[in-house]
Amino acid sequence: MPTPQQPNPHQNHNQQTQTVVHTTVGWNGPLPPPAALDEFNRIVPGGAERIFVQFEEQGRHRRDLEQRQSKFVVRDAHVGQLLAGLFAFMGLGVSALAIYFNQPVTATILGSGTIAPIVYAFLRQTWRSKE
Repeated sequence: MPTPQQPNPHQNHNQQTQTVVHTTVGWNGPLPPPAALDEFNRIVPGGAERIFVQFEEQGRHRRDLEQRQSKFVVRDAHVGQLLAGLFAFMGLGVSALAIYFNQPVTATILGSGTIAPIVYAFLRQTWRSKE
């Protein structure tokens, strides 16, 4: 048996050792760090500028979408309020017409059927604001 100082006669002296190093680089945030931007410019001339332009365009696009969505939500709420008001006036009008034709039971059902959802909507809004 060979000693640690002596080479092993059965060992192949033509073997080579190979070392592989794997490096991963990343960043958090919308834009890369300045060193990475310098590397992008080195690989693609004007690459960093293109990244900034794309970032700015994406920001403008996102703000435009948020603004359009905000306008839609407000418009939707106003249309809903208008339709609810029309429903209430029509229900109360039909109830008044039933009173005019001496139909108190029908007037009561239509009147309370119109007023009850309105009261519930206001109460629900109050409950949500307390939460």
